[in-house]
Amino acid sequence: MAAERRWDDLERRGMTRRFVKGGIIYAPDEAATELFVIREGQVALNLLSPEGRTLTVRVVKAGDIFGHAALLSDGTFDTFAQALEPTTVAAVRHDTLEELMSQRPALALGLMEDLGRHSQRLSQRLESVAFKSVPARLATVLLELAQFGGRDGVTTGRWTHQELADMINAYRETVTKVLNQFRTAQLIEVNRQGVTLLNIAGLRELAQH
Repeated sequence: MAAERRWDDLERRGMTRRFVKGGIIYAPDEAATELFVIREGQVALNLLSPEGRTLTVRVVKAGDIFGHAALLSDGTFDTFAQALEPTTVAAVRHDTLEELMSQRPALALGLMEDLGRHSQRLSQRLESVAFKSVPARLATVLLELAQFGGRDGVTTGRWTHQELADMINAYRETVTKVLNQFRTAQLIEVNRQGVTLLNIAGLRELAQH
């Protein structure tokens, strides 16, 4: 199934919900009673430190699912999910998920595989924060946010320096400094439309360090 079509069964059985930019979809320790499919928009999955610092561990886009804890019996969310732009989701209740998974083994397998990939991404992000430099972390997140194929090239869309800092667990001033270094090295261009990636290969190499 194509990526944008693979969760059609879930979408059809889900309740449509709309969130404004900044809207909280769920919070940590909430009962995970629903799985979400993004119809349009983007959602950040965040961890909050005891000091109040935010770390965005994953950005999910249209066609993706999130809230994987709903696949588990009596699961609770360990992140908080926040809409990064006006966002529409289909919310699928846990009992509906169980019904669909029992009727459609292929769907159940797909959900389990996606849960595995999701867990792997979270682990990689936490490892990145622990061991990678700020330039490497920023290059990684810019590549993740990239929207390929637009008329204006490869762009991440518009993000504030603070939003980017939250995504990599860094200070805003440090992110501003590194963005300026990227511009000087002609890896990116920054304008009113956001960040345009000029050197994908260079960013990918940088993201490894």
